[in-house]
Amino acid sequence: MKNITLFLALALPAFAGEPNQLTPAEKADGFKLLFDGKTTEGWRNYKQDKPSDKTTVTDGAISLVKGSGNLISKDQFENFEFRFQFKIAANGNSGIMWHVSEAKGQPYETGPEYQILDSLGTGYEHELKKGNIAGNFYDIIPGKKEWAKPAGEWNDGSIKIVGTKVTLTINGNTSADIDMATDEGKALLAKSKFATWPAFNKETKGHLCLQEHGDSVSFRSLRIKELK
Repeated sequence: MKNITLFLALALPAFAGEPNQLTPAEKADGFKLLFDGKTTEGWRNYKQDKPSDKTTVTDGAISLVKGSGNLISKDQFENFEFRFQFKIAANGNSGIMWHVSEAKGQPYETGPEYQILDSLGTGYEHELKKGNIAGNFYDIIPGKKEWAKPAGEWNDGSIKIVGTKVTLTINGNTSADIDMATDEGKALLAKSKFATWPAFNKETKGHLCLQEHGDSVSFRSLRIKELK
């Protein structure tokens, strides 16, 4: 599948700045922060006007626990590069979705997902077997366990969306680079659990979503650059 670039080393280095701060290069390149390290300003729960009381900011990170609910950005984004750090609990599961609409009951009904999982744990065995592990394009392109850091450690990730092209990275490795409008992209979608979902991956603009999947997960250094 020549348009799919799997398992490539990415030129982009791991985030080397202070948490929740833009590097000089990011400032010059037009990135902005989506999290100030202190409050949940700019975020709210899915179909709600504010975050849940169970969502906290702890040690400079947004922390979701069971019952927090899914947290979405107040702003919507079309073409963008989103850089972030995440830390998942042992045997935990979470994710980040993009182009999320609130037209359906759950954000994953519309928004494709960057998977977050304890790739080195023993929970969610069915996902591990399918390669639905940290950093992969969930149920579309499998990832590699060796790219992820152990539970409780910070990982660097990114999501870049330009039109129908999706590029995902984890800890300096490219886990997906695919144009979903190509025959190859359509074939991957047809083989996935989403093949018959009528609203999935149809939006061209939408919210970012930090998923609460019943396990503890933290996010920090959320930076975005909108692209043309």
